[in-house]
Amino acid sequence: MHFISNSKKCNKILVFIHGIASTSATFSEQIEIFKEDYYILSIDLPGYGGSKLLEINNIKNYADTVYKFLLSKKIKKPILIGHSLGGMIVQQIIADHKGFAEAAVLIATTAKFGSKDLSWQNKFINSRLKPLEDGKSMKEISVTAIKNITVPSTSKHLISTASKIMASISKEAYKSAILSLINFDLRHKLNNINIPILLISGDNDKQAPAKTMLSMSKKNTRNFMK
Repeated sequence: MHFISNSKKCNKILVFIHGIASTSATFSEQIEIFKEDYYILSIDLPGYGGSKLLEINNIKNYADTVYKFLLSKKIKKPILIGHSLGGMIVQQIIADHKGFAEAAVLIATTAKFGSKDLSWQNKFINSRLKPLEDGKSMKEISVTAIKNITVPSTSKHLISTASKIMASISKEAYKSAILSLINFDLRHKLNNINIPILLISGDNDKQAPAKTMLSMSKKNTRNFMK
C-alpha cells in the first residue's frame, strides 16, 4: 500500500484513512500541522493514489488489508483517524482487533450504511454509479460531487483542490468503494469498543448528519466523545 508521511519516527503515531472521494493527499495539511509531535501515515486505500487495486467487496476486506499493512510496518498503538468510508474501516479494525489502537477519531461517518428503508440505500448507490455508467469521467463528476458535500460558503480553492483529488481516482477503485458499503453494520459492536473515540460531525452534513453520530455515541457512553 502507498502512503505519505513525515520523517519523524516516534512512538506517537497517527494513521489517516481517507473517504470514497479522497486519497492520502487529503491529509497533507494535517501532516504539516502534527509532524513535529507525531509519526504520521496517510494511506491510499487499494486502488487509490499509489496503491494497487485489489478485489475488495466489503468494509471488512478493506479493514483487513489496512490492518495487515500496518502490522507489516510494525505500527503499534496508533491513533486511527478515518473520514467517511475511512471511519467505517477504522470501526471495523478496532472492533476486530481489540488493543491494537490507542484511540480513534471518526469524522463524518456512521456505524451502519443506510436505513431500514432499502430504497434509500439503492438510491445512494445508483446516484453515484449512474454518471459513470453513462460514460462520464471522474473529472466530469468531481466538481458536482464535491459541491454536494460542502456548504455554499466553502472556498473555491478548497472545492478545486478536493475536485482534483477526486478526479485522480480510477473508476474501478471508486465503484469498488461505493459497493463495499452495502450491508455494513457495526452498531451491535459499538458497546464493546474499549478505547477513547472522538466523533466529529458537521452541522450541515446530510450524508453523515450530527444526529447519526450522536446516536453512535449513545451506543457507548463510556468511550465516545463528541
